[in-house]
Formats: sequence, C-alpha cells, structure tokens
Amino acid sequence: MSNDIEAGGPAAASESTPLVGDSPSSDQLNSSISSGSVTSTDDIKEELEKPWPATFERGIQILASPMLDVRKVADYTKSPSVRARYKKHPLNRGYDTPEPPTMTSSSPGTPAWLKKSLVRMKSLDYRFSDDNTAIYNKKQQQMQRNQQQFQAKKLDAHAYRQKILQERKQGGFASSAGDLVIDSEDLQDVDVTKSPGYRREKHMDKQRKRENMKSRRESSTSSSSASSTSSEAEDSSKSSFSQCTFNMANILMGVGMLGLPNVFKSAGWIGGTCVTIGFCLVTWKTSYYLGRALNGDPRPVHLFDGSDLTIKRMRKPVSSFPEIAREAFGDNGCICLSAVLYFELFSCLSIFFVSLGDHLHALFPNISQAKHMTIVAGILTLPSALLRTPKLLSYLSMVGTFATVAVVSSVVASALYMFFTVGDSAGVEKEDYALYSSSGLPLAMGIVAYCFSGHAIVPSIYNSMQRPHEFERMIDLTYGVVLSACLFVAVSGYYMFGDDVDDQITISLEKRAGEGNLAMDCLTWLMILTACSKFTLTMFPLALGFEEMLTNILPSDLAMELVDSVVKIVLIFLALAVAIWFPSFSFLCSLVGLICTVIVSVIFPALANLRLFGPSLPLSEKLFGWLLVVGGTFVAVVGTIATVDADI
Repeated sequence: MSNDIEAGGPAAASESTPLVGDSPSSDQLNSSISSGSVTSTDDIKEELEKPWPATFERGIQILASPMLDVRKVADYTKSPSVRARYKKHPLNRGYDTPEPPTMTSSSPGTPAWLKKSLVRMKSLDYRFSDDNTAIYNKKQQQMQRNQQQFQAKKLDAHAYRQKILQERKQGGFASSAGDLVIDSEDLQDVDVTKSPGYRREKHMDKQRKRENMKSRRESSTSSSSASSTSSEAEDSSKSSFSQCTFNMANILMGVGMLGLPNVFKSAGWIGGTCVTIGFCLVTWKTSYYLGRALNGDPRPVHLFDGSDLTIKRMRKPVSSFPEIAREAFGDNGCICLSAVLYFELFSCLSIFFVSLGDHLHALFPNISQAKHMTIVAGILTLPSALLRTPKLLSYLSMVGTFATVAVVSSVVASALYMFFTVGDSAGVEKEDYALYSSSGLPLAMGIVAYCFSGHAIVPSIYNSMQRPHEFERMIDLTYGVVLSACLFVAVSGYYMFGDDVDDQITISLEKRAGEGNLAMDCLTWLMILTACSKFTLTMFPLALGFEEMLTNILPSDLAMELVDSVVKIVLIFLALAVAIWFPSFSFLCSLVGLICTVIVSVIFPALANLRLFGPSLPLSEKLFGWLLVVGGTFVAVVGTIATVDADI
C-alpha cells in the first residue's frame, strides 16, 4: 500500500470514488455532504446539532471570497438559532402521551367543554426511542407481509386462469345452442378468447408495455435534463480554477504584506530571502496535507479525476477545518484547535487597530496613535455590531482585494522609479543595508508566518471548486504568485528605505512623499478603508463562535440578536485595549505568526496527516511530517520567547 501511495497509485479514481467497505449510495451521501456548504436556513438550524464550533465553516466563508454574493451574506452572518439547541433535549415521552386524569368533580359554572376528558394523542415531541423504533419496525413488517400476501394471491389467480385455458384447449366445450360437441382444434382461438379474464389479461399486458416504454422515455429525458441542469447549477454555484486561485491569493496577500520590508530589515538580505522562501515552501506542503485530508486519502487529489472507479478512498471525506481536527484528535483536539483559530481572529482585530492608528497618525501627526484608535473604535461600533447589510459587506470585501493590488503596484513602481532615477543605492547609505542578522530572525519568521496565515480558509476554497481534483495545481500556482508578490514588496521596500523602513511600507512612502502628494494620500486612505473593512468582516466569524456557546442558556432568538450586538461591542473594545497596550504592528504580527500561524499552518496539518494516514505513508513522508512538527514547535516556542525579550 505504501508503494502505491508513494508512486501516486496504480490507477486514478473519480470524485465519487467509494470508501473502503462503503456502498455507492453511502459514498454519494458522503460526497454530497462534504462538497456542500451551509447556506440554507434549514442547514443553519441543523448545524447546531453538531459539536462546537459548528458555525466556524459558515462564518469563515465571509473571508474566503474577494467579492461576496449578496444573496449569501445574510446566511453567512446569521446568528445561531436558540431553538435549534433546544431540539437536542426533547422530552421524549414516547409514542403516545400519558393517559390524562379523569375529572371527577367540577366547580359550578364550569363550561361543558372543560368537563370532558382529554383524548390520548401522539406526542408532539415524538422521537424514535428504542421502544418507538420497535413499534415502527413492527408496522413495517406487517406492511411487508400484507404486500407479500397480495402478490401471492395475484400469482394464484393468474395460475388458475392459465390452468382453465389449458384444460379447455385440450378438450371440447358444449355449445350454448345445443348439446353438439365441437372439436377444440377447430375453434381453439375462440375458446381461448372466451376464457375467463383472458381479454383483461391481454389488455393489461399491452397497457404495461406502453407504460414501461413511456416511463423509459421519461426517465431518459429527465436524466439527461437533470444532468445538464445539475452541471449548470454546479457551474453557477462553484468556482472555476482561476477564481479559486484568485481567492486563495487574495487571502494570503493581506495586511501582513505591509510588514515584509521589515523582515529584511531584521534579518538582512540573505536572512529575509531564506525565511520568506522557506516558510512559503513549508506552508505550500501543508496545504497539500489539508487538501488530502479533506479528500479522505493521502494520495494526490489529481488521481481522483473520474477516469477510473476502481480506487477507493481510505477515509470519509470531510468539509471543514474543525472536522479534520475531530477526525484526527477527537472532540478535545477539535476544541483546542478551534480556540487557537478564534484567538488568531481576535488578534487580527488588534492588528487592524494598530494599522489604522499608524496610517491616521501619518496623515494627522498632531493626534496621538492611541487617540486615533479610540476614535476609530467608536466609529466601527455601529456598523460592526448593529448592521448586517449584505450589499455593504459585499463592497467591503472588494475593498481589500483592490487595496492589495494597489499596494503591490505602488511599492514596486516606486522602487523601479527610484532605481532608474537615483541608482542602485536609492539615496540610502550602504551601511543601512544588512546582509545577514541572526538576532532578527525570530521577528522575521513571525512576520512571514503571519503573511501566510490562510490555512483555515483552505477547506472553503476546496469545497467551492468545480473540479476538486485540480486543488494541488491551484495551490502550486497560488503560492508561486504570492511568493513573487511578497519578494517584490519586501525587496522593493528595503531597497528604497534600508534600515529606516517603518513597520508598514505605506507609512514610509507617505513620509517620503510629504504633504500635498495626492497619490500617496489616496493610497494611505485606501489602507485605512481596507483595515476598517477587514475588521468588520473578521468580526462576524469570531462573534458567531461566542454566540454559539450561549445558545443553551438564552431563552429566544430575540435575546440572541441582542447578545450578538453585545458580544461584538465587547470584542471591539477588548481588541482596542490590546492594541493600545502593544501598539507595534511588527510585534503583534510576529507574535500571532509564531503562536497561531505556526500551530494552524505547520504543526496541525503535518500532525493530522500522520494521525489520519500514518500506517499507509512511506517512511520519507513520515520523517518529513515529524520534522515539520518538531521544527514548528521549536520555532513557535523559541521564537516567541526571543521576540518578547527583544527590544521592538
């Protein structure tokens, strides 16, 4: 088995490749579950039947697309239903309600309808308990026996009619006109046609043939139309290869790209380049691990392209990040990983606050950074906590995409302009460039890790693909584009400013441009709008996770709506407190990258791959997986300690 996996397997398999030991029908069910997303109202009500965090996959989808569908935003941001939680605790009083007590006496003036006894009826909270299942099975068995008896009687009647026909063919019959006996050979057809039920049998046979032919034509027509309709529906609801590549690249190229020149400032030309390329390769490989865990097989997903149906998946496909953790480590492991994911989302809120304060302080230096962040927090409270306008959120998601393109283009264009006008040094002394610095490696690794923190959204991208077997090819192209963009921004920013570069490259560009530069002012305001939009969008999946914890204690959906606003307001001011306490953009990005991203994007995918498919993996794959686990743990612990001790 290990040789087949190492070599890519002897044959390919389809998207509907059955599981080991599963029937095709069960596999189709698994495929439909794993490929779908929670969007309908019924699914939202039923999702809380699953363990916490059931709302994570639905909430994180709001971050998975650069342009949100207005029709789906309401479902992505809808608070969990309180009634859905109550359905997990039915009274389960059995098939029938208990016999009501008989009213023996009544006070004078009691209405007649109130004096009547209650009537036994089926319980409204009826569920199939063990006793109820036995009753249901007994009824099903009785129905099957009745059907068998009916079929037996039908066959007996048919055999009886055939017996009569055979007897009348062999002998003669008395004519109704007299006692003359006519030979059966002369009027054999007449005897047969006048036999009991013969014409009815012939008519029914013809009718059955016509109905069968009609049903075949209808089934063939409906199947062809259904296949075309389903393919059209799939094409409209799923994303193409280019769309998924763009979505994945948009997730990775976030606000963290602004701090990439600071990576080269901390680690030097050689150190910064090695850290950026090295961490990109590691997260590229762990993205493969996640895709194969979602597919339920350690072999490359491109083998499951529909060309062969003989290969079987080793495990059931899953559809979300928490489900991978639950399959690999159980409920406790899923809870621990989910806590890290939500902590990462909360930390991102603080990073957005710091970015807002830095850019506003660059535009209005007379006002302190902390006061800027406080004012912005008050402004963000209303739209984040009270408004869920689908069109507004859809436009906000598009702002981040446009800002990413604008930042990369502006930094690279500025560097090229300075290179052709000023020269190699770009007006910076050679002493301001460092070739290598080991003391800044922990900070550099943390910032780069934060830039590649997008693995939590990989399942959403995978499930949205029209052809999931192209997932790994999409990852290859995405990481190639993202690595090129990161190196362009990092090298260009460090080339222009050297060791004088700020935590965010746009701040350095704004300072160099000075007052009155309309282009740089527009870019700075665009970054402010981007931070606000990402803050609002990141708030929703984080708030949903906390709201889900409260569904067991809230009395109604109205109370949930009120709690939703309170939760968001509390999260806003907690994130503001963290941002005021740690107002350094590079410090926060590095800590989040070393603690959260290394766990989510390096340690967990490698460890889950070993846990799910360990016995079937080749030795080289096992060694590399353990190298990622041990190395990621070392980087997370030692890097965090070094970053905290360093003078940022």
